[in-house]
Amino acid sequence: MMKNTMRMAGILAVEMLFATGMAGAAAPVSAADHTTAASGATAAATQQTSTAPAAAEAGEFQQVPSQEKEQAASQGRARAIDIQMDYFEGRFFKERNIDLYNLHVFWQNHTVHHIKTYYGLTVERAVGCTTKDGIYRDSEAVGLGPAVQLRWERPLGGKFTGSIDGTGSLLLYNHAHPADGRAYGFLWRIGPRLTYHYTSRDAVSLAYMFHHSSNGMKDHNPGYNGVGFSLGYEHRF
Repeated sequence: MMKNTMRMAGILAVEMLFATGMAGAAAPVSAADHTTAASGATAAATQQTSTAPAAAEAGEFQQVPSQEKEQAASQGRARAIDIQMDYFEGRFFKERNIDLYNLHVFWQNHTVHHIKTYYGLTVERAVGCTTKDGIYRDSEAVGLGPAVQLRWERPLGGKFTGSIDGTGSLLLYNHAHPADGRAYGFLWRIGPRLTYHYTSRDAVSLAYMFHHSSNGMKDHNPGYNGVGFSLGYEHRF
């Protein structure tokens, strides 16, 4: 009986030692798991932090094209004033010796590729006469009216650009012009222009142009032509 009791006590002691050893072995594994979890959280936070600047940079790259588009659009809507003064000598008609002194003020309306459109105002001073049928007829007059301009322009290098200008003006005169004509008429001009941009906003230009003047009617329409120079100044806003 005594031997059985001691044997049972020994078995219980061995089981308690075994259980204690298993508990001690399990504790380090749990700590390692916690350390691994903490490391994973730190790595995730680091990755998230490093991703934030990349996302911000991506946003900036997305904003750059939009800013370039806005700048291009603003250039397309660029505004400028173009002031031109002409002298045209009457040519091609022996019986219509009329010279013109013109002042044009154009405002840039729009730009599409190399083509610019303008609207504005023309003031005309006509001097001279007609001699149809050998009769002298004074043809001096003053005209005023709206105008439009179409300009095809290309860079030539440095600060120079070249263009072909075409304009049309509807003029109301202080009396019939030329003599035996009507109190209104059209002025058409076309010719090459050389422009020097001496600042980013200011430019001067010189053109050699051909003009035709008539009122477009079948009768009382003594039209006439001329050639001459046009001096211009342009300012961008």
